[in-house]
Amino acid sequence: MRSRICVGWFVPVLLAIAGGASAWDGTGHQIVTQLAIEAMPSSVPGWLREPDVRERLAYLSIEPDRWRGQDADVLDHVNSPDHYFDIEELAEFQMKFAELPPFRNAFIERLTEYRVAQKVARPSGRDRSHTRTVPGMLPYAIAELRWKTAASITTWRSYSEYRDVATPTELRTSRDNVIHHMGLLSHFVGDAAQPLHTTMHHNGWVGPNPKGYTTSRRFHYVIDGDVFDMNAITFETLRSRARPPRRFDADREWAQTLAFIEAAHAKVERLYELDKTGGLNGPAGKQFIEDCVLDAGANLAGLWVAAFESSKIDDYRARELAARRRSAPDQASTSQPAAAAELPSSP
Repeated sequence: MRSRICVGWFVPVLLAIAGGASAWDGTGHQIVTQLAIEAMPSSVPGWLREPDVRERLAYLSIEPDRWRGQDADVLDHVNSPDHYFDIEELAEFQMKFAELPPFRNAFIERLTEYRVAQKVARPSGRDRSHTRTVPGMLPYAIAELRWKTAASITTWRSYSEYRDVATPTELRTSRDNVIHHMGLLSHFVGDAAQPLHTTMHHNGWVGPNPKGYTTSRRFHYVIDGDVFDMNAITFETLRSRARPPRRFDADREWAQTLAFIEAAHAKVERLYELDKTGGLNGPAGKQFIEDCVLDAGANLAGLWVAAFESSKIDDYRARELAARRRSAPDQASTSQPAAAAELPSSP
């Protein structure tokens, strides 16, 4: 596995390989997020459509790429692989993408077991953040954040249900946590719709190249940002075409997540063909990118809906809050139960 500097879906960052470009262009991630909000059904809380919440979700959709700006090895170690999965590299381990185990650690164990059994050496070369031993972790980032979102919704719903024991701060913060996790999830679902986040050919074609595809180390940069300007793609141009939420089934959700990542991988060569023929800057390229973004919006909306549907009312939390209130009757007024306070909307 190769060392890689991975840029986010439509978010060019400071890359020496990109000729020193230094822009934080979050257009694509924000479009995906806005399309998902647009597609949300009436069954979800109305506050998700409030202007300030829309703005916060759009802002958070870029946050995992901002973490890279810290240039901290320990952070890059856990963050960088979450943005991609080089599917071709599974062949080295005699594994198929559709058969990946649903747990991150189980996947790492399988890679390790194969290396030990086959006496495969650890990848050599510069690996400051120690990420070259995995082909990526993108599906795990999506699955884990989907359930963190559900857990935050459960807390918010529980506090909203028991407003007689929850404080305004608890209700407000629990809703903020829902927005936070929804926004982070949007980033990785957006990454999964960008074909170059699913392939070893993530920044120019590598290895045998009989069709003469570009090997430019600026290619990822171009796809992440330039294609939007070239084709005048914005949220407003796509708003009326937002696709309905994709349905995720509780007993098939992992397989469905792998399937939409694999569907993006199937578009890799078509993307290189469009570049070779000059079609990226024209109707075919515009349609290609729009399809990627619209598909991401439907997947994101579907996972958000699934998170709301799998949330619950946790009576234990209400009992815990009530016990805490009884044990501290002299709390300041700002910590008193919120029944009569001005609060975020209930479920």
